[in-house]
Amino acid sequence: MRLRTVILLLSLVFSTDTLAKLYSAPVLTEAEGMLATAPDKSLKMTQNFLDQRRLSLNPKRPHTTNETDRTVRTPLNTTYAYLIIAKANSLLSNPTEAWKALEQAKEMSDANKLTMTKMDILYTEALLHYQLNRNHTEALRLLKELAQQFPEKVSRTPSQSELAFEAALLKADILSKKEPEEEILAQFDAARQELGTDPNLQLKVRLQIMLGNYFLSQQQYEKALSELLSAFWIASENEFVADIATTNISLAELYKQRGALHKALLHANQAAEFYEHFKLMRGLSRAQTLLANIYELQRRYNFALVHYFNALDIERDLGRLSQQAEIKVAIANTYLELLHYPLAEQYVSDAIAAAIAADEPSKLAQAYILQGELSMELQKVDQAIKVLNQAVNIVEQNNDRALLSRALKKLSFCYEVKGDFYQALLIQRRYDQLAERDQDRKQLQEAKSFKQRERVIERQLQFDDLERRQEESEHTLLEQKKINYFLFGSLCVLLLLLILRHRSANFRREQLNELRKDYYTQPHSGLKNLRMLNDRLPNSIEKSNAHFEQWYLGEMIHEPLSDRLRFAMFEVPFLKTIHMQYGYQQGVKLEKSLGDFFKKKIVEPSRMYHFSDNMFVLIEPQAYSNQEPSLLADKVQALVDEFLRTLGDNNINSNIRIGMAEYPFVPRAYTTINDQDLLDILLMATSAARQLSRETNKSEWVHLSAIESAPAASFVNTDIRKACLECISSGLVKVRTSSHLSINWQSVHGSEKIFP
Repeated sequence: MRLRTVILLLSLVFSTDTLAKLYSAPVLTEAEGMLATAPDKSLKMTQNFLDQRRLSLNPKRPHTTNETDRTVRTPLNTTYAYLIIAKANSLLSNPTEAWKALEQAKEMSDANKLTMTKMDILYTEALLHYQLNRNHTEALRLLKELAQQFPEKVSRTPSQSELAFEAALLKADILSKKEPEEEILAQFDAARQELGTDPNLQLKVRLQIMLGNYFLSQQQYEKALSELLSAFWIASENEFVADIATTNISLAELYKQRGALHKALLHANQAAEFYEHFKLMRGLSRAQTLLANIYELQRRYNFALVHYFNALDIERDLGRLSQQAEIKVAIANTYLELLHYPLAEQYVSDAIAAAIAADEPSKLAQAYILQGELSMELQKVDQAIKVLNQAVNIVEQNNDRALLSRALKKLSFCYEVKGDFYQALLIQRRYDQLAERDQDRKQLQEAKSFKQRERVIERQLQFDDLERRQEESEHTLLEQKKINYFLFGSLCVLLLLLILRHRSANFRREQLNELRKDYYTQPHSGLKNLRMLNDRLPNSIEKSNAHFEQWYLGEMIHEPLSDRLRFAMFEVPFLKTIHMQYGYQQGVKLEKSLGDFFKKKIVEPSRMYHFSDNMFVLIEPQAYSNQEPSLLADKVQALVDEFLRTLGDNNINSNIRIGMAEYPFVPRAYTTINDQDLLDILLMATSAARQLSRETNKSEWVHLSAIESAPAASFVNTDIRKACLECISSGLVKVRTSSHLSINWQSVHGSEKIFP
């Protein structure tokens, strides 16, 4: 149960080396995700899947991941299970079992015509040729065949896209062993292209780790550091814990080679903690070995031996002879540093035996070189020459330049100690040639490294310049913000003042409207009065008063040079007696009703003014110069009659007295008669109409108008009434009335007699 919990946790936390197939069962997806970190557990899970379920050959059974029946497995599931077993056995160095599982997968796929598995089988076969047989040529041929079977990128399924990436990455790994650097980097770029514009981050991390490890193997440390750090931070941000551990191992190796042992130790410890926590023995063995290497470089040999022995115990449990041989060589070298020759000799012998059993020429050559060094320390020169020659022969066959250089140097020294200087010279020349080539290669790498550092420094300088500019921009922006805040605050204050001023202006305007209403409106009727015409204002404000009156209160004559108006002043006698007949309250109501009635009936451009208690002035535009005055009088009489009908009181006398005139009063002199003079003329006409009405006991009207040829000089007398009476007597002013009775103009004027 505990093992199952760990397996489930691992499958949920990370997915590594291979693909989660669209049609594989969930348990197979989990097993496939554990191949890189725990192939033994992956193999066990997959084998249990095959053993615990019976094969269903029902052709109608759907191939889905939603398993409703956990007792059966489909041919498709079975095929993928065999492929996982093949990969797991390959990682566990079980070639026979791996190839057997691959053949079973092929047979199952062919028998059930599972065309969708063909590309996966082809990829797995290429992988086995590379991992087990070291047959790079065949692996590359199979990958080329696989690449030809992929559809166009736009029509690929997600599973096919990931398989194309895996194939490209495997090809890059194969090429990295022997091919030129340009071809290798081109293949890594091809793998990167397979990820697309929106890559799967976990696949991107795997690509960066592999590319970083390649640069590390070529001692291109700057490039390796760039790729590995990028992979580390992406994995950390997305919690790809297995990839974090893998990156920690690579970073530890990089820092170890560069001499930054403290940082190397930090990354190696982090990786070891992860592998130990999840009991991933293969990764833990590698981390322990790396820790031991670092401690050995720090000359902390006791710590190094502890970790070497821990790693050796793990490898014995795993049964991996190749890793055992490598660790035993390292232990022997540590004992040699400690001058503990018996134990060093023991572990060298064990390492040679393990390397021979594992068929690992590289490990065997390392053991022979170390045995040669040990023999020299023990003064066994002939034995040292023998084993070093064996090491040289092995590394020449495997073309391992580093080991060959090391073996030649030791062998030359042995011949020199023996006294065979000619042979020592020959070996030394070979070593020098190899060292020269290595030096050329090192210089080339240093040149590349220098260019890389130069680019890094340039980018750093550009970055520093950008930072400086950013600081300046931020400072400028801060100052601008302060200015903006000040302007905004000032604007707010100004806006507040404007709002307060606007509210105050509205309040004053309302007060002014109320005052205007109270002052320029007759309090009883509600009609406009002519108060402004009767005011005598100081000269200092006469102009402003005239402007105010013209535009806001409505003078009788707005535009003296162009207005053509008809005026009717009429007296309503019943308003004098209404209060005595009906009381004050009813009288006020009646006056108010009359005013409202006039407001309703008189529409613009006509105007109505309340001149005095019972007198009103009606002003209308004069459309035609020959219009009969009786029409205006009839209109006024009709208004009064209609109002009285609305009251429904027949006891009220409807007689009215109307005085009428036109503006301009003098046809050829517009400005001779102003509005106040015109009021005097209207009062004279209304007084005459009152005189006639008293005699006839009915409504009467009187109309005054100057003749066409009347001179303006006749009306320049200071007393307009007197001037008007003189013009009436001389015939310059025509009088028309609604009655045939004569008018006593002397009583109308109320002054000395002007008639004989």
